[in-house]
Amino acid sequence: MIRVVIVDDHPIVRRGLAQVFSHAPDMTIVGEASGVSDALPVIEREDPDVICSDLKLADGDGTDLIGWISRHARGVPLVLTTYDQPALARSAIVAGARGYLLKDADEDLLFAAVRAVAEGSTYFATSISKKLGDVVDAGVVLSDREIEVLRLASQGSTNLMIARSLGIHEGTVKTYFARVFTKLGVSTRAQAVATALQRGFILSEEGE
Repeated sequence: MIRVVIVDDHPIVRRGLAQVFSHAPDMTIVGEASGVSDALPVIEREDPDVICSDLKLADGDGTDLIGWISRHARGVPLVLTTYDQPALARSAIVAGARGYLLKDADEDLLFAAVRAVAEGSTYFATSISKKLGDVVDAGVVLSDREIEVLRLASQGSTNLMIARSLGIHEGTVKTYFARVFTKLGVSTRAQAVATALQRGFILSEEGE
């Protein structure tokens, strides 16, 4: 199970997120906090895998919390906020955020983001990737399975063919593509393959 702590200054948001996370079979909420001061003891006590934090908290700046997490905690910070502002996103990423997601994202994207950062990858909202490509690109990490999905796609495989080749469900392939789209700041399979080739995540058939 992926152990998650939610940090948000709005109780109704925390309750809503707890309800959303109850739909994920591989995730569990182990703690909640409204600000920096009450988040620290919760994180130290529960040792979560992922900390989902807003940037504006009851008693301070979420970026300060992210910096503390990066220095002192095992878990990784994932920003979940309404602020689609480049300056705030840049500060959070530089402080150590491994993901940046907006609160209007659907639950599938939220789950994909949590799984990605828990696995050691990164996950950034497409709008953030486009606005802060210089910062985000430096932190983009694709998992081995995401790279394999892209490699098969580059060879012309459909989602169903990829699923059969890897022994997974077709819906899981779609989830991998959603994660890749967000990480690379693209919106189509063709763009994802082209970007992966350009950045060296996969090799062209001539180069293999």
